[in-house]
Amino acid sequence: MSTFNLKYDQGRVRKYHYFMLLSLIQKHKQISRTQLANLTKMSHTSIGKIIKELINDGLVIEVGQIEGEVGRRATLLEINSNGSYIVGVEVDWNAIKIGIVALNGKVLDKKYLEFDAKQEAETVLDRIADGISALIEQIDHEIAEKIIAVGISIPGLITWPDGEALIVPQFHWEKVQIKAYLEKKIDYIVYVDNHVRTVLLAESLFGNMTEFHDSVCIYIGSGVGGAVMMNGEILRGHLNTLGEIGHITMEPNGAMCDCGRLGCLQTYVCSSEIEKQSQRPIQEIFAAYERKESWAVTLIDRARHYLCLAIANVICMYNPKGVLLAGPMVQEYPILVKDIEAITSKYVWSPLNQSFHLIHPSIGKDSGVIGASALVLNEFLRFTNDDI
Repeated sequence: MSTFNLKYDQGRVRKYHYFMLLSLIQKHKQISRTQLANLTKMSHTSIGKIIKELINDGLVIEVGQIEGEVGRRATLLEINSNGSYIVGVEVDWNAIKIGIVALNGKVLDKKYLEFDAKQEAETVLDRIADGISALIEQIDHEIAEKIIAVGISIPGLITWPDGEALIVPQFHWEKVQIKAYLEKKIDYIVYVDNHVRTVLLAESLFGNMTEFHDSVCIYIGSGVGGAVMMNGEILRGHLNTLGEIGHITMEPNGAMCDCGRLGCLQTYVCSSEIEKQSQRPIQEIFAAYERKESWAVTLIDRARHYLCLAIANVICMYNPKGVLLAGPMVQEYPILVKDIEAITSKYVWSPLNQSFHLIHPSIGKDSGVIGASALVLNEFLRFTNDDI
């Protein structure tokens, strides 16, 4: 069986029909050659040749049969999760997580590096490069040979496709050429994007959002972020900031945000701002809320109120079918989103009131690493994420 080396065979990577069929198999999970021919209007001969190539390259496998036309049995196809692998890297506030991820989103091996946000960007990137190399060296040689690219998930404003961090406030980074720097250090193509987009991509490929091709992610942690997907494609905007709702103005005369403006959404919802306003750690605030202490009830009820307003505005702007509520504030303190659907419905424009679903993530602690790998996989499957 031939080895499919995306790293060096870029001409093949861009073969439209090859990746169109691969994308459709990923989307439908299991599908026959006849069904592919009906969907694409391609000839059975062409489908057969490309599927043979995909099987020889180890990206697709035959998994069983179903009843086909005129009583014939049709062979089912699915993605070979062990056909290729991706290195996913999550750069978070207190750690760098590196993982080897299969095409089905399973993490085979991982490595954790301590992260000091005060370090220079180049020092951090050197550690990431060394960590990737060390992890690849310790895994099975056959797996290492099938690694196709590296994905990086990181907070901040990240250009696309250049992978430059214009600003990462948490790390005090400005104009850091993440992609270019790492590609000089390691012998792989590197994709870099904002962590909220990678969360939405991961849930869309492997988690609870697979049925929602028009979707929005609202991510609440120490800040507030957002991402938008339409017809299976991430929307980016001029500076790759489309959907970033943390700094939309909710109250023109509201609290001062760390961006220097007044009344941004994140001043009411994110953990760092709630901590600042109460002068208490977030765990203590929610504990006090559970005890129904009035000051904590006021803060958390206000956060829920503004979150519902933001969801209603997002539904009106983007008309998503699914709204993914993600991030540490949602996952660690689910009481924040208690009864949120009923509250949101009060603010949503009435024609859209039954048009959306509020979804919680299914991917757990490895979501950052899996999201970074989903960024890579999505780029190789993005040719036809439409409704065919």
